Amino acid sequence: MALQIGSVLEEAGYRLFSRTGAILLAAFFALMIGFQTLFNTILATTYARMGYGEIAAALPLTLDIPLSVAGAGIAIGSVVSLYLTIVSFRTFAAGARDSFPTGALTRNVPLAMVNVFVGGIVYSLLVFIGSVLLLIPGIFAYVAFIFMMPYVIVDDRNFVAALKESYRLTEGNRLALFGLLLIVGTAAALVGGVIGFVGALALSGPTSQLPTIVIQPLASLYGTAVVAVAFEQLRESTGMPPSAPSEDDTTTTAL
Repeated sequence: MALQIGSVLEEAGYRLFSRTGAILLAAFFALMIGFQTLFNTILATTYARMGYGEIAAALPLTLDIPLSVAGAGIAIGSVVSLYLTIVSFRTFAAGARDSFPTGALTRNVPLAMVNVFVGGIVYSLLVFIGSVLLLIPGIFAYVAFIFMMPYVIVDDRNFVAALKESYRLTEGNRLALFGLLLIVGTAAALVGGVIGFVGALALSGPTSQLPTIVIQPLASLYGTAVVAVAFEQLRESTGMPPSAPSEDDTTTTAL
């Protein structure tokens, strides 16, 4: 069965705007505020050391902490962000709107993090190399391996098996997937750009960055829901539930 783009977009919104979606959004909002504050702190400290005190003083949302502490905070926040991404994929793929599915918060989290991190690097390299050679191979790699993360997170695959499974699952639907991702990416860029621009003009001081802090987690989480729903839809079209292993690769959580 071909990917149903309209159905995916609608169902992703339905799963996002739910009790579990609201909890995840709140967590990502808090994380985004922390990231923005720490990033601004690093910029302000750097500008001050370079002699640009006026620019440093004009930056909103800063803390009086050493650069090393701010850097450590960003590193910790990155780990928390990865954890929330794992929980988000498991929740959206299961269609859980009222409560988080069993194991979503705790099942094989460390190994999932490692596989997502390493697999993400490999995935990014494939897209980058393809884009350097020619744009089309980069786009192909981006679409063909888009389900690497859901396979790791939802099915507990290692990243190698996940890349193989994603390549197989996207066969026959890559053009539709490209269209789906293009719609979501373009809409997020337009909405984010307009809201950020209007917010910068209408607001001042620390509140000027509030629209960006709000829209980025929302757009990112909706994108996660879209990929999770598309993953589930294509898996179901093959007659295999999202958690079931294929005949070629057994489920594993090891690298």
